[in-house]
Amino acid sequence: MTPRTPFGLLPATMPTSTIRGRHLLLTALLAVACGDSTAESTSTAGTTSTGDASTTASAADPSSPTTTTSTSTSTSADPTSAATDPTTSTTDPTTGDTDDTGTEGDVTPCWPFDQPPLAELRAADKKVFAHYFSPYPLSLDNKDPAEDYYAKNYLEPEGENGKFAYCGGFIKERPLPQPPREGGLDYELLNFEQEVRRAAALGLDGFTYDILNTEGTHWNRLLKLLDAASNADPEFRIVLMPDMTSTYQGSDPEAQTAFVDSIVAVAAHPAVYRLGGGELVLAPFAADKRSPAWWAGTLQALAAAGVDAALWPVFVSPWEAATISFQAELPLLGTSSWGPATVPGAADYASNAEQAHALGVQWMSPVRPQDSRPKDLIYSEAGNTQLMRSLWDAAVAGDAEWVQLVTWNDYSEASEVSPSSGTQWALFDLTAYYVAWFKTGQQPPIVRDAIYYSHRLHATAAQPDLMLQESVYEPVNGSTPADEIELLAFLTAPATLEIEIAGEIESTAAPAGIQSLRVPLVEGTPKFRIVRDGSTVAEVDSAFPISNAIVYQDMLYRSGGSLPCDRAPLMQ
Repeated sequence: MTPRTPFGLLPATMPTSTIRGRHLLLTALLAVACGDSTAESTSTAGTTSTGDASTTASAADPSSPTTTTSTSTSTSADPTSAATDPTTSTTDPTTGDTDDTGTEGDVTPCWPFDQPPLAELRAADKKVFAHYFSPYPLSLDNKDPAEDYYAKNYLEPEGENGKFAYCGGFIKERPLPQPPREGGLDYELLNFEQEVRRAAALGLDGFTYDILNTEGTHWNRLLKLLDAASNADPEFRIVLMPDMTSTYQGSDPEAQTAFVDSIVAVAAHPAVYRLGGGELVLAPFAADKRSPAWWAGTLQALAAAGVDAALWPVFVSPWEAATISFQAELPLLGTSSWGPATVPGAADYASNAEQAHALGVQWMSPVRPQDSRPKDLIYSEAGNTQLMRSLWDAAVAGDAEWVQLVTWNDYSEASEVSPSSGTQWALFDLTAYYVAWFKTGQQPPIVRDAIYYSHRLHATAAQPDLMLQESVYEPVNGSTPADEIELLAFLTAPATLEIEIAGEIESTAAPAGIQSLRVPLVEGTPKFRIVRDGSTVAEVDSAFPISNAIVYQDMLYRSGGSLPCDRAPLMQ
């Protein structure tokens, strides 16, 4: 993580006053807001779900799509119900809304599983928190999303006086657009409440808040987020994550004084996460920027100020060696790593919880969907949804105590799972499925067929205009560039998966469960289908055409899904 420098429509009659959502509202949200789906998942803990296979072209009428077939080798859960009525949907990339063209009166929920009650998920010993990065709230200025700071300065190459013209814009997607709040209302507080409601609807226990400084904008946002959590969901918690790469600078004594003063200032807030015994949990990012002895002294200083704290550090350096080094000076509640950004890097993470347990501490497993950084012209290859699914598998199979979603909203690194303009609701919905799996220890049964797709806007080798873009993107962290279109299917029973693009159809027979079909990325607009017994039971067209005629590169994976849903309760 580097120190880090909204699209769905509200009904015209949506009230703009704050909604103090407590248990009744949250229950309603869970019933209604489970997804204009874009959930992508595909793996069972400890097993691999691969939908790829060799494809064989078949002869066809040149005026009709050519059909090719492939063999699925995925492993999946048993079906639990028959297929639902077929529906067709197309998702608007500028709003996140789905056009439901299914049977009139169809009230099919938006997730392919039935979520356990929120109370059950919250009561689980295992916890899931999403990393909140304060530079990117839902709105930066409470303006019309078409004219706001995101639109004018972060997404456009000309933004901020051309500061990011060399890379085509600071970020490649934004939070779903938030219409302006009424004058006189605290729009930041109301928007934070909305984000808390969204996170709570997933079954999250709270946010880990990246403390970037101890005064000014980002500190004030922490104070408002704490109040918003208490307002919107009194059981939603904020884990304090001091960012040691950007905060608490200066000498050791100066840094310690600033650290203690800032933590004491918020320690008594009811939304701050504490253990059952009352200890405040601190999860500093890049904790090894200060020595273990400094941390031991800082915890003692906090105790002297009346704040008993437990340390759960997050390391960027090799976590096991850093953990051992810290344990020589002070006790740790748990340990963690910021985590890998590539599929090969994720392969080793299933054993991390066991290694942490051998050291006598708990493990917080990182889960990241993707990572690309326009301002640095670099990206790590996530392999469509493979990275996210592999890291969730590691958390489940490895028996981690906590999961940290990396991140809720860091748009500068494209690692967000919050509903957004390019990934839409896909990563959000996928998160809901895995949160339930992780917390209950049981893979949720699939009760309705669903499609989730993923692909880039162009091939990784597509050439930008180097008169405008400073240089081509560089794959990092051992990445091997991948150019694939993915159909991720949740199947109630065996079916055929189809991807149609550029006049050709590639298909595979798939068993029930969570299955992935990936095919080479080519230009055109992909169409995705699930076919069973000769009938299409789910289909969706991508909202994002693929073209290699580009000016700037964009390595963000776009995504979408087939299940329609009323998202209004999560857009208030």
